[in-house]
Amino acid sequence: MRQRVGKCTNYSSCQLAFRNEKITVVTKDFRCPECGSPLEPLSPKKQTPYLLYVLAGVGAVLLLAIGAILWTFTQHHPPIPVVQTPPTATPEPLLSIPPPTVTPTTSPPSPPPTVTPTTSPPSPSPTVTPTTSPQPPADPNNVRATVLKRIDQIPNLQETAKDKLRDAVMQAKDLGLLLTVTFDTARANLTPQDLASIKEQLAQPKNRESLRDQTLVLVVLGFADTRGADVKSYDLSRDRAQSVMTALRDQCGLRNEMHEVPMGGTAIFDPRDYAKNRVVEVWSGRP
Repeated sequence: MRQRVGKCTNYSSCQLAFRNEKITVVTKDFRCPECGSPLEPLSPKKQTPYLLYVLAGVGAVLLLAIGAILWTFTQHHPPIPVVQTPPTATPEPLLSIPPPTVTPTTSPPSPPPTVTPTTSPPSPSPTVTPTTSPQPPADPNNVRATVLKRIDQIPNLQETAKDKLRDAVMQAKDLGLLLTVTFDTARANLTPQDLASIKEQLAQPKNRESLRDQTLVLVVLGFADTRGADVKSYDLSRDRAQSVMTALRDQCGLRNEMHEVPMGGTAIFDPRDYAKNRVVEVWSGRP
């Protein structure tokens, strides 16, 4: 019997479809050997699967997320560059605080108190340094490097697909985070509170305006913490992504094209707080 080559399009529950693998069939029924869905024939000149472009969009989305996180961290730590730029001026105001205990014993030397006010004027110079402190997060090279490391952690994705995803990170635009859903340990189903949070985030003016575009593609990223086995964490992250995607369609009425991407166990969000890694992120972008 003649061999036929195709691919499975059941992305919601078939691993062969998710990995976009070519399937060679010699039986009469042209179906997926894993899920039993009909296969889509592939010609020798078949173009690159669309899912790879979606994953490329995901990588760019992650780029924006990491940039926002780095920006937040630098906003909370502006004093560090201030202390380094004027090393000679800052120690003097710090030392000027203890001397009041010494000045009563050495009351004759009145000139020292007059010296400390002269050193205090250099304090305006720190006003110039804060303008330069926010600039490091704007460096695109550091942000891209962080996103590329995150792409490396995507499980069950061929290296050729990751290479194309890395290339797309440098060119991806017009991407944004729609919403985030947190989960309890070993739980993948949504509670009424979770559903209410999803609807509230979608109702925000910016998200509501974006979702008017029916061509908008939604990518649902599922995550788990690193305390479980790799296979179990991957399945849990997939189940969480599926729960959110089902809620978006059935409960929120979204008809946009959606793709789930299980990320498995990760410590990207916080290596010390496991709860922050048990989430689902929904990103949007235009093809």
